[in-house]
Amino acid sequence: MKKLLVTMIALAVTGIGTVANAGSLSNALNNAANTVNKHETAMTQAQKDAAARQKANQQALEKKKQELQKQQAQAKKDAEAKQKANQQALEKKKQEWQKQQAQAKKDAEARQKARQKAVQQKKDAWNTLIGK
Repeated sequence: MKKLLVTMIALAVTGIGTVANAGSLSNALNNAANTVNKHETAMTQAQKDAAARQKANQQALEKKKQELQKQQAQAKKDAEAKQKANQQALEKKKQEWQKQQAQAKKDAEARQKARQKAVQQKKDAWNTLIGK
């Protein structure tokens, strides 16, 4: 029974103390709640900022990727055009060389005919001299 009485007195004293400190306890709880809310707001904002940065980085990365692909496509196009120009130049040189070879052959044949004609004329002249 003594224990029950001591417990009841303790509860009464605690209850009286709680009522007396209710204002300051309420303020402390409000302050703690406000601090928690501020931290939650800061965390939410930090998450939003991080998401925005990540999105901006992703967009910048995608833009760089597209620019690189565009540059690679242009480089490929330029290389193909250069190769085509080189091939055309090579073909033109080949045709010129073939033309020069054909002309050289013609010239050689013409010289050969001229020599044969000169030899024939000399033979004819010699035969005329000796009376054949």
